[in-house]
Amino acid sequence: MSATNKENNNIRYDGHVTVVKDLKSHANDPFVLKKLEEANAIMSKVKFPENLKK
Repeated sequence: MSATNKENNNIRYDGHVTVVKDLKSHANDPFVLKKLEEANAIMSKVKFPENLKK
């Protein structure tokens, strides 16, 4: 059973996970963008079998 804490806008599921609706987005964070570019460069070098490609 889930419980909602209306005071701080959190939703708690079975005591294991807490979802906070008002978190700051890190989509344009320079650190995250740098790591994303590095990951894309690495992934472009990796060759996947055809049956694993989407």
